[in-house]
Amino acid sequence: MLNNKKFNIILSLIIAIGLWAYVIGETNPTDTKTFRDIPITFINGEVLTDSNLAVLETSADTMSVTLSGTRSNINKISEKDITAVVDLADAAKGKNELKINVRVPDNVEIEDKSINKVTVVVENNKSKEVDIDVDYQGHFDSEEEPITVEMSRESVIVSGPSSLVNKVTSVKAVVAEGKVTDELKTIKTELTPVDKEGNEVEKVDLSAKSVSVTAELAKTKTVPLVVPINDDAGDTLEKSTTVPKTITIKGKSSDLADIDSIKTEEVDITDITEDTSIDLVPILPDKIQISDQSSSLILIVKIQALSSKTFTFDEGDVDLTGLSDDLKGQVKAGKIEIVIKGTEDAIAAIKKSDLRLSADLGDLEEGNHQVDLTVTCEKTYSSMEISPEKIRVTIE
Repeated sequence: MLNNKKFNIILSLIIAIGLWAYVIGETNPTDTKTFRDIPITFINGEVLTDSNLAVLETSADTMSVTLSGTRSNINKISEKDITAVVDLADAAKGKNELKINVRVPDNVEIEDKSINKVTVVVENNKSKEVDIDVDYQGHFDSEEEPITVEMSRESVIVSGPSSLVNKVTSVKAVVAEGKVTDELKTIKTELTPVDKEGNEVEKVDLSAKSVSVTAELAKTKTVPLVVPINDDAGDTLEKSTTVPKTITIKGKSSDLADIDSIKTEEVDITDITEDTSIDLVPILPDKIQISDQSSSLILIVKIQALSSKTFTFDEGDVDLTGLSDDLKGQVKAGKIEIVIKGTEDAIAAIKKSDLRLSADLGDLEEGNHQVDLTVTCEKTYSSMEISPEKIRVTIE
């Protein structure tokens, strides 16, 4: 009887354990769950910086991770409990295939990963100083415009992969519409690196993230623009230039009152041999700025190769003027050659009959004289060479 009782106790215990395991298995089974958009963290970037390198691009910056474990444990996990880390310490210039180290809580296991490695492109690091341009948003009266009185900084250092830094032409400070009024005000605004098209350049660093701009509404005024041009080149090319006739400036009314023109820095086109556009640099008085209406001031140079034509004259073709009625003059010069240079179309239009040769003999007495030979032509040309420049004239 005693043995039967012990057997029943043991059997009951086994059944109880089995029932417990069954219940636990049914109510908290093994489960899986996929967590998406887990951010990939890149560490030890300072190692690249110390080697004057920078990350240009990565093949991925997020990934998916599938975990397995008991349902209760899986349900306790969120994306923030999962970390994906890539170590940049061993990266070199060029393409690098780097392992992604995924860490999860101890009570679950990694069932699957969307990717195991990431491609990291590394290139030389570069830094350069770039000016800050303030961009005022909104619409203003035709004779009013915001003017920047002061900025907390005029430029910033842009650094990062050389190919991206090279794209940055300016750093924009956008001042939102309605921020600028008749009263002087300081506005703090974020900085954005942009390319020549005005598009944001990402993945570069700025030495400062923001700038304080002190601004107010100012008056505008349009005045003549004076552009001094220097050309010491020979006459082998015909150069025509086009420049803006006026410039619109802005400032306080009292500062604008006495300004009747603006001069630019001299533009030297001596070495220019093909069609070119040159940015003009206005010389502005103190407290005066260029209006947005004149933000692009450009000198355009058009080049044309010169053609030439040679005309030959006899000494009898020279008109002698200024002689008194009782005197006569005779030219002793032999052949006279005139070489005219100009554009192809202009030279084609010039005929020998368009040239007039003359010599002024006024106030000269009888005898032999060397006088200047004058040649005139009413047609368009670039230059003229006269040979000889002086002729011998006998007066009797």
